[in-house]
Amino acid sequence: MSISKAQHQKRINIIQRHSVVIRSKWGKKHPKVNNLVSDWDFDSVVIHHSGNGGETSPVGIEEKHMTKNGWDDVGYHYLIHPNGTIYEGRKIYHKGSHVSGANTKKIGLLLMGDYDEQWWDFDDSLSKSHISTANALIKTLKTSFPSIKKLGGHKEYLPNGGYTCPGNLVMNVINKMRVKHALIKP
Repeated sequence: MSISKAQHQKRINIIQRHSVVIRSKWGKKHPKVNNLVSDWDFDSVVIHHSGNGGETSPVGIEEKHMTKNGWDDVGYHYLIHPNGTIYEGRKIYHKGSHVSGANTKKIGLLLMGDYDEQWWDFDDSLSKSHISTANALIKTLKTSFPSIKKLGGHKEYLPNGGYTCPGNLVMNVINKMRVKHALIKP
């Protein structure tokens, strides 16, 4: 796979604009880059949450994806900590692995934490930093990739899949985010 200078520069611009912690600074495992497929003409941003357990460590996400699931890399492109720190997951020019069987043209954003209210567990509070950071990143992604027209929660991309991701607390703000960025529901 050949990455153009323009693609590399776009990745760097996003990283610099948002002080993204790049994978080589936090990662413990090396992605199997030769197995990854390129993807670039994005049309969607898909928002996820960590789910039950509410993992907020990028290393924990990496361990789950690469060791437990046996994936070639972290599935999401960006991981956003509740304090607003953004971590780079899979490099933006590689197709993600976050929407089962439908990853082409989709950028994956993980809001780290558990945002699905259930009677049997304690959920995380959705912080203002989480939402404001996600909004700022979405604005930059939309500017960087004018072909992005859709924004949705994971479950909206697989409506018959029985998913609750990104949880009801995030779904409560997704419509406001769509309006803010002039994006449509998938």
